[in-house]
This record gives sequence, structure tokens and C-alpha cells, in this order.
Amino acid sequence: MSGGRLILLTDLDDTLFTSERSLPDTATGVNLAAVDGQGRPLSFQTHQQHTLWRLLAESADLIVPVTGRTSYALERVALPFRGGYAVVSHGALVTQNGRVHPAWRARLAPRLDEARSVLARAHAALQATLPSAYPALDVSLRLLEDLEVPVYLSIKASGTLPDEAHDLCARIAREHGLNLHANRRNAALRPPYTCKAEACRFLLDEVVQRQPEDTVITLGDSLSDLRFMTRGDMALIPTQSQIWNQLKDIAQ
Repeated sequence: MSGGRLILLTDLDDTLFTSERSLPDTATGVNLAAVDGQGRPLSFQTHQQHTLWRLLAESADLIVPVTGRTSYALERVALPFRGGYAVVSHGALVTQNGRVHPAWRARLAPRLDEARSVLARAHAALQATLPSAYPALDVSLRLLEDLEVPVYLSIKASGTLPDEAHDLCARIAREHGLNLHANRRNAALRPPYTCKAEACRFLLDEVVQRQPEDTVITLGDSLSDLRFMTRGDMALIPTQSQIWNQLKDIAQ
């Protein structure tokens, strides 16, 4: 491509593809995009997502997935990402060809022991309070590592987490210096180095060495994607998304 490279930084789930159970009634899954841990079909592209993907994939010099998926879950995505780079586990890791980029690993190395210790203490605090406070909920707590790097403490519930449970998670996150990401049924407590925006900055500035003539396009659907999306020159947003709904509310 003349006049600089076209670089895509793109979220995956609910941006480039959608799980079968989340497909709108009016949409049809036309291209298998991801499978689950047992290899069963999980997510598909709609006609519109597939058309956009083909258009971008044919033009881009680099396509970088920026995702909450772990590196292992990313391997279950069927789309080809040109260049071999990825930002995974909500920004905890920058990988190249499935391995942590050496410079990124060097940045994280002094912080890993402390992160493991803090996450373990937060796990113990939640284990001591959350199940007993909400016995009707089947709550699962799990410490996750990706490529030997602690990435987050996962909290999953069988039903909707009450507001008070979210407040409890937020308090424990603050007390342990962790970042909280939560939705109706799930929450995650993450170390401070888990940041999509910083991972994208590192990748653009220090690895692929972004040039003034390069064009960077970012894609995302949720409000938590906005910070990394500001790293681009332009952004693409699905019209059925959290970001779009927020923009509509502002426009009204």
C-alpha cells in the first residue's frame, strides 16, 4: 500500500463477530468466526460483519486483535490476523506469534510476584464474604494466568449480581489496588498493568514504529474500548453497541 501502512486495531466479540445466542432475530450468521473450548461452533459473522471484515482484511497491512480473550481463547478464532501481533487478556499481554513480546515481558517482570500476591489476597477476601452474603447465587471465583502472567481474578455468578455485590467487589478492588470490570453476571479484578490503551500505545510506538503517513483505524463496541480506540486516526463502531447507544443519548 503506497503512502504508508493501514493498521487495524480491533476488538473481536460483538464487533467483528457475535455469539450465536446473541445474534439479533433479524440477523443470520454466515461465517463461522470462533469455536468454544470443545471445538463446537460458538460465534458467527453476520452478512454485514463479514462484508466489513473482507473489505478491511483485503486492504490492511497489519490487523491487531485487541481483546479480553486470553491468548488461548484467541487461538479458537478462525479469522486470519495479518502481522502476528495481538493484545490479549484485556491488555495485560502484547503477543507476537502467540508468545509474549520480549520487551513487554521485560516491562512486566518486576511486577508479577506482587500481582500474584495481591490477586490471591483479593481472592481470599471475596471467598470469605461473597458466597455467604449471597447463598442463592452460585458464585465461582477463579485466578487466571495467561502465558505465565497473572491477568485477573474472575467472578462469575449463576444469576444477576446484586448492586451490593458489585459494591463489595469494587471495595475489595480499591483496597487491593486492582481495577474492576463488571457486568450483570460477571466481574473481573485486574492488575494495574492490564490496560488495552497502554498495550496499543506500546505496540504502535515501540514495536511497529508508527509513522506519520500510517493510517490507524480502531474498532470497538463497548465503552471500555474507547481508551484504546483513541490511539487511532479514525474509529468504526457498530450501531448496535454500548458506545453507539451512549452517543445516541448524548445526541438527544
